[in-house]
Amino acid sequence: MRESGSGTRMAVEGFFAENRVEMNVVMEIGSNEAIKQAIVGGLGISVLSRHSLALEGLHGPLIVLDVEGFPLQRHWYVIYPENKQLSVVSKTFLDFLFTEGRQIAKQADMDFVAAE
Repeated sequence: MRESGSGTRMAVEGFFAENRVEMNVVMEIGSNEAIKQAIVGGLGISVLSRHSLALEGLHGPLIVLDVEGFPLQRHWYVIYPENKQLSVVSKTFLDFLFTEGRQIAKQADMDFVAAE
């Protein structure tokens, strides 16, 4: 499971609490990549964002389980200082998020739905 304070961890804890299910966390790991490697190594299962699985594609070593109540829906936010002009790199990244990023996220969702 992700470490305490991570967005994924808070979403899962909230879901389990709402459904009166006790979590049995055996291991806390601070990165999605390390969690994926632990799963591939046979150390257990976890809850991760679908977006963290995008590089594995449809035929990677991990599968998405069909779990009642999942996927949990989360909102992502982009923030920056109100009174500060964005750098060229920051502005380019923001433009990417509003154009390509939205399309990539939709495609990732469709790919995983098709795989399930």
